[in-house]
Formats: sequence, structure tokens, C-alpha cells
Amino acid sequence: MPITREDTKTHRPREEDDESWQESFFLGWSDVESRCGGSHHVSLNPHLKLAHVWSWLVVGGEVVGRSQLHRLPLPTDDLRTMRLGTLQFMAGESIRSLTMGAQFETCRVELEYQGFHDPIELNVLRPRGRHYESMGAVQGEVILPDRAVKIFGSGWQDHSWGPRNYSHTLSERWLFSIFGDDLAFSIYSLNTSEGRREFGYVFDGGKIHLIKTARVGALVADDGLSPAGCNTFVRTQTGRGYKLSGEVYAAALTGGPGWSGTGGYFGMNGLSEFVCGGRVGEGILEIAEMKSLTADQRAELQMD
Repeated sequence: MPITREDTKTHRPREEDDESWQESFFLGWSDVESRCGGSHHVSLNPHLKLAHVWSWLVVGGEVVGRSQLHRLPLPTDDLRTMRLGTLQFMAGESIRSLTMGAQFETCRVELEYQGFHDPIELNVLRPRGRHYESMGAVQGEVILPDRAVKIFGSGWQDHSWGPRNYSHTLSERWLFSIFGDDLAFSIYSLNTSEGRREFGYVFDGGKIHLIKTARVGALVADDGLSPAGCNTFVRTQTGRGYKLSGEVYAAALTGGPGWSGTGGYFGMNGLSEFVCGGRVGEGILEIAEMKSLTADQRAELQMD
């Protein structure tokens, strides 16, 4: 089902939906040349009448700004022109574009995002709701107290709504990797209480290829939390295979309360440089390590 301008607006739960209904809007980006990047997330919980902002900014490989604003009043304006806490999103003339501003204590970032393709719907993440995403380019600048840094990087944008319960996700690997307007990857590998989930898509030569299998091969740092890199293989439903590797140049904790009745979520984002077939790209590698055993693992250890 093609995404329309109506889909890009704020949504409302149905009468039968419970407090796990939640709406998210997100832009993540990476500029490997300047060693800059960021993660900017809005969460809306209509049943609880609360909103949340998770936002951080890296410049020169170091985290220079973070905004964690929780239990804000629900905004009255629409997602297409929303200001919430330290974030502002404004939709562009097409469903592929938007502008974003993020304010921090001593700096701010202003970006324009332009998708390489129309948003694609991937409802594996929201079986009883909807989720769409796209990949593209970001341009703008970071304004610091002593200087401004021009940004020419790559971005990933998503919007989803519906019931959400992250307690079913036991561990996670997700990455986006962009090599230009002709090649980009969005890859998911999840361990859930209901089994493995491998999905996503490859944008190659102007066409979308849905992923059939994915081995992210994430490398984890000694703290047991931070991604260090990856050696990744994916095969698409159309039979195409790809290998790519990534190296993290900066990492930042991401998450907080605001995702459904489970209370919250946390993981670690790694701004990364990727290589595929001799080409160099950029993006984010996110990992969330196993926090509890699966039912099969508990049975193997006779813990029940």
C-alpha cells in the first residue's frame, strides 16, 4: 500500500486500543566525513496523555548534546509541523522530504532530509499497526558556540503507530547503511519471545528488494553494550546477496521511557563507516543485548 500525505500526519488510537498504543517519529543521520551524527525521536502516548523526546548529537566523534524530555503534554499541532520540547519537524512539499531542528544546551543542529525513494511500509515491527521508513541524504549545519560545521551526510527516517510492546524483543540488531542515491540498506535482526525475525530492504539501482535473511554479525565492545563494528550478509527475496562491513567511529546510548505499557527501551547506537564492494558509506549500527532468556533457553536449563 503506497504511503500518502495523510499517513504522514498524527494518528489517534481506536476505542478498542489500550495504553500500549504509541506513535513514533524519528530521524537518524551520519556524516562520516565530519564525524558527526545524531538521533532525534518523538514518542506520543495518547492514552497516557504524554509525549517524550529522545535526542542526541555527535560532533567530531564526541557526544556534545543530549535531550531527554519525558512526560511532556501531548502536542496540539500535527506531526507535519510539530514542535515538541527541543525538537521541531516540518514536512516538505513531498512525502520524501522534511526539515528538522534540534536544540541542545550549548549547540543546535538544523537539517534538511530528502529521501531517495518513496517511504516503504514494513509492518513486521507493528503487526497490529503501521510502520514506514525511507533512506536519503541530509544537509545542514551544526551550530556550536565557537563555530558552525556543515553537514553533508546520510539519513534514515521512520514513522509508526499502533500497539507496541517491546518486552517481546529480547535482543536486537538494526542498521542503516547508505552508499549513495543508488545503494542503501535497512537491515533488522531481532530475537523475540516468538522467534527470530530477519527483514528489511535493499535499495539498489532505483528498486526496492525486500530482505529474506540477514546476518548482521555485530562486534560488541568490552563494556557489553557498545557496538564496535559488523560483518554483515543479507540475501533478498529476489535472490540478490550482499556483504558489507562497518566500523563504529562514535557511540551513544539511546532510549528512555515512552514506548508502550512496558515502560521504555534502551540500546546503543554506533555512528559507522561502512564498506561494500569497494564503496564507502555511512549510517548507524544499533544493538540491544539479550536481557532475558527465551522460553526454549529456559527449558534447556530447566529453569521453569
